[in-house]
Amino acid sequence: MSKTKTALFSVLMSVFFANVSNAGAGTAASVAGSGSNGVSAVETLFALASSPDQLTAMVPLDFKAAPFVFEDDKVIEPGRDLAPKVEDPARIKAILKLVSDVYNNVHLPYSQDGATFTNKEKRLPQQPLGFYKEYTLLTGNAPHTVVIDGTTYQVAPDLSARGSERIIIGGGEKLYYTPDHYAHFIELTVVR
Repeated sequence: MSKTKTALFSVLMSVFFANVSNAGAGTAASVAGSGSNGVSAVETLFALASSPDQLTAMVPLDFKAAPFVFEDDKVIEPGRDLAPKVEDPARIKAILKLVSDVYNNVHLPYSQDGATFTNKEKRLPQQPLGFYKEYTLLTGNAPHTVVIDGTTYQVAPDLSARGSERIIIGGGEKLYYTPDHYAHFIELTVVR
């Protein structure tokens, strides 16, 4: 499936779940799950719609926020470094690998990777639902502080196997790093 279709489906499913949340989790899960024949909800949705316009038409008319749809399969291209200066080679390597994996559509280890980040803390610029996607940043035994552009950030203690560090990608072109599970966001640029 193309990245455009996947992004559009993700937005539509976010809208769908938001609209059926009052019907109960079981209803939403049963509608979104895969059928007994192994066909996923993604495949079923695209089989029913022959064009992105038809998919967009499936969004309820009373939905008030316009969902974001990626244009031209926009994604951040891999690179060799980050700006501003990150003074931690392990984190630079981990961030650049994650960007490369997202770019190359590599399977990521956690089901939450690539999920819509809702920005409920409102620490990133307001954007339509679906604009921000969240990814787990695995840094191994990197230090629990990181210096970026001369500012020292404390990395939050690991709360689970996913740790506390995340990368948020906005609109396929903005890259944000949070060392402390959404308390701070640092915008980064991939240097090619």
